[in-house]
Amino acid sequence: MKKRTTLLFYLLGVMMSLHVNAQIEFEGAEAYGQLFDVTYSETQEDVIYARTLTNHIVTSLNGGDTWDILYSDPMDNYATLKDLRLMNNGTTLSFNVSAEGTTYNKIVLFDLATASVIKTFSPPNYFEFDILIESYDISDANNDVALMHTTYTLSTTYTHEVFYTSDGGDNWYSIYYSPTNYNVAINNVSISPEDDDKLFLMRGGSTSRELGGVFVSTDAGQTWENKIPGNTYDAIAFNPDNAEDILLGTSYGYDTHVENLYRSLDGGDTWAIVPITWTDMSTDHINKIEFNPNNSNEIIVLEENEMVVSSDNGTTWQNYVYTTIDPEAYYYGLTASYNPFTADELLITTNFYPFLTTDGGVTLTKLENPFINSTGIISTFSSDDEKHIYYGMRAGYMHKDFQNNTEEGHYLQSLAQGFGSAVKVIADPVVPGRVFTSNRALNTSYINVSSEHGLDPKLIASSMFFLILEDVSTSIANPNISWISTGLEVHKVDLTDMDNIIDENIAVPELGEVITAVQVDSDAATTIFIAQGINFYKSTDDGATWTASNAGLEGLTLEDQLILDIEQNPLNANQLMLSATNGIYLSENKGDSWTFISSEFTNDVAFSSVTENTIVGVTHYSDGYNFPLPVAKAKIIVSTDLGETWTEISPEMLEYPFTESSAFVFTEDEISVYLGVHDLGLIQYTIDMSTLSIRSEIVYNDTIKFYPNPTRNSFSVKSDANLSAVTIYNLAGQKVKTINHPNGEINVNELASGVYMVKVQTSNGTLTKRLIKSN
Repeated sequence: MKKRTTLLFYLLGVMMSLHVNAQIEFEGAEAYGQLFDVTYSETQEDVIYARTLTNHIVTSLNGGDTWDILYSDPMDNYATLKDLRLMNNGTTLSFNVSAEGTTYNKIVLFDLATASVIKTFSPPNYFEFDILIESYDISDANNDVALMHTTYTLSTTYTHEVFYTSDGGDNWYSIYYSPTNYNVAINNVSISPEDDDKLFLMRGGSTSRELGGVFVSTDAGQTWENKIPGNTYDAIAFNPDNAEDILLGTSYGYDTHVENLYRSLDGGDTWAIVPITWTDMSTDHINKIEFNPNNSNEIIVLEENEMVVSSDNGTTWQNYVYTTIDPEAYYYGLTASYNPFTADELLITTNFYPFLTTDGGVTLTKLENPFINSTGIISTFSSDDEKHIYYGMRAGYMHKDFQNNTEEGHYLQSLAQGFGSAVKVIADPVVPGRVFTSNRALNTSYINVSSEHGLDPKLIASSMFFLILEDVSTSIANPNISWISTGLEVHKVDLTDMDNIIDENIAVPELGEVITAVQVDSDAATTIFIAQGINFYKSTDDGATWTASNAGLEGLTLEDQLILDIEQNPLNANQLMLSATNGIYLSENKGDSWTFISSEFTNDVAFSSVTENTIVGVTHYSDGYNFPLPVAKAKIIVSTDLGETWTEISPEMLEYPFTESSAFVFTEDEISVYLGVHDLGLIQYTIDMSTLSIRSEIVYNDTIKFYPNPTRNSFSVKSDANLSAVTIYNLAGQKVKTINHPNGEINVNELASGVYMVKVQTSNGTLTKRLIKSN
């Protein structure tokens, strides 16, 4: 079933005006979807909340059948969301935004009634270079009271420090510092549900092999008592009907570690072992303890390879043991949520899949969802008769056949195995069903081809050196001839006889420079175009000789630029495009000369195969390759006048996807842009070409005008919307001028004569137009 997302305000009775054709559609294989902290709503039947692998909170209104995005974190730094919880009687979600070593770390409170962030807590020791929030707790009775457990490296010592606030984070007090506590680590923190001054620190191990015990304070952390020392602890749960009744689970430990569930009936003053027989397997770690909030007699304990359940408040227990490590069945349970509207129904989150049980834990069924971890490349083949999409997953890839409504995996690695060298796949642009793949195993790289979407692969080339599939282009005149970039090499491959493939390694202009793109001229099978670094090369003799053709590409510099893609217009073979790290270049004479038409960092670009003068591009990282990890700033740009003007689908409108791959499918009415998103899986964003109405934020091309254009000294911007900023770029893609909230004429007298790209941001969206500065 196809999944869709809107802004989800209809969940809360707030209606928004959105174009139905502008929604994101989730297309990932649901059998492989990953969700975490899956939680039933306490107030609305069939409503579920969960977090994804990276930066989204999602919700289902129908028990997990379909899903929508509730919150998308902008990831101004690379971050992941963790520890999603319901609080305040089910009206609020809290979660940890984990961004190691940055000021972006924070605890967020998200109000479900208004679908908005209402409070954040930031670490007071934000300045530590590898700071992380490891665990937290917030008082339901008073949301200004919070515990925050942070970790960081002090000199060479891994340090744990816990802070307490009672005024919403205005003032923080350090209440635990591991260097003054024999370097004993903290695993988890908790506030008593009935007393904001009563705190619990579940301690772990230390470099001195001291085993933690449980620290309990009744004065907001000023003094501590160490309860049940000599063991390590993590999970804690309070009886919802009696906060003095507490269950505590042991954590990892050394050779003296003993797995146990402990219970206190006096608020943590004294503890007794709950008599449960545990299976000795893995590290014997208790991850989660949960009381049923509507029936405290029901309790579940999640361990790595077993679940232990009680229906009589702990008098008796039933063990459900999984004797092998099999994440497809159950392994390493992390959270449990009781359905408040249906007896014996729970959602169990594991370290990979979510599961549903309708019989109190006796049997588990995978809660299928489309939020796969999409990796590698996306590649498409589309014609009047066929439509296929290939997208990376589990170090292999999925093939989705839209005509037959089927989906199958190739080279998928098992969860127990872990993921090794990934298989990269590129669909032949001319021949349906033909795909090229590359992978590396046992110190050897392989390039293969299949005429059956990946079945029965045939070897093209292998090498002890790295062969990385970068690009594939096939001759329209002779579809049996394909050109392949394998990184530092270009191969001409004759596939006439799949059992006797002829592979020819073609000499390239620059030794040691990656060939990022290759294109066979659709008019002449012996004319080939390639990109190496910042240079565009053309051969008219089947690669025997190459000629650089860089007129107009002077904006590309050796230091920080790169050509990423070459595309030829299927409706006009004279037109070529280059996408580059500093923008997009257009040639109308097969690469003899180039014109700079966009200043956006663009990873993938394409001409429409059905609509003249229409171009679409995708920027995976709007801020460039941000070391060490890019932030989720992917955007789409569209032009219907061959790059004279552009409209933008912003990162916010795309729900801030973290993606490294994209592909396009064109029809007369629509452009379908596919993104392989780290936590949302394969998503489709549809652009309606009849109106180009990508949500209400898109600016129409005729609503912004420059005058005069060309100009000598200044120009004005005419717009129906309020102007927020005007940014001017030169042909090298460098920002030369920014005017915030412009009012009146914009002086450009200091700029040299030439062509500039001007990005206009308004209250309705963003549009880029060309400006000519004359002498």
